[in-house]
Amino acid sequence: MLGARTLYFPEVGPVWEDWVQVINVGSAPTKVLAIARHSHTGQPVWSEEKTIDSFECWTPNVEAVKEKPSMQFSADEPIVAERHMHKGTNVLDFVGAAVEYETVGLRLFFPELVSGAWDWFRFLNVGETDALINMVIRNRNGDVIRQHQHTNPSLRCWEVDERVMGNTTGTVKVQSTQAIVGERHLHYRGRHAGAVVGEYGVVIGE
Repeated sequence: MLGARTLYFPEVGPVWEDWVQVINVGSAPTKVLAIARHSHTGQPVWSEEKTIDSFECWTPNVEAVKEKPSMQFSADEPIVAERHMHKGTNVLDFVGAAVEYETVGLRLFFPELVSGAWDWFRFLNVGETDALINMVIRNRNGDVIRQHQHTNPSLRCWEVDERVMGNTTGTVKVQSTQAIVGERHLHYRGRHAGAVVGEYGVVIGE
């Protein structure tokens, strides 16, 4: 598998205490550029860059980001990155999403929805044009319960929560006309309460 030279995080910002580390896993030094983009406009709101050696680690100052944007890392050598999100006793851990790591694509699948809990999704369009996104919510028997469509401009985010899910126990499939990455948080005791887990949507075949 080829290493990724562009990584995405659909969300960073002051809602959580964020910590991000990026590592050059290539064979030569590389300049790494980190850009945070406004979730509704796609415009840069923060950036930082550094040249790092092979297998050197860099922890950019993401605490300086005062909004809730997405973030992109770009380099000339393959890179990997990890984000820790801290809020009280809750900690979520995400790697940087990439096409090469099968977390960015046209069809995403989330194998679980939980009724009685609070599901929250954020989708980032990493394509160059508007993405027509179709979300299909099924119960555990595979029956379609709800469908939603949304047009999401390039480099912008779309958030969906439990009010759209319909308190369903089942699965979510998302089809897009542009490459997207989807992040899901599950709060077990209602909206932003109790223990929380997180995952990216899994890229599935066409």
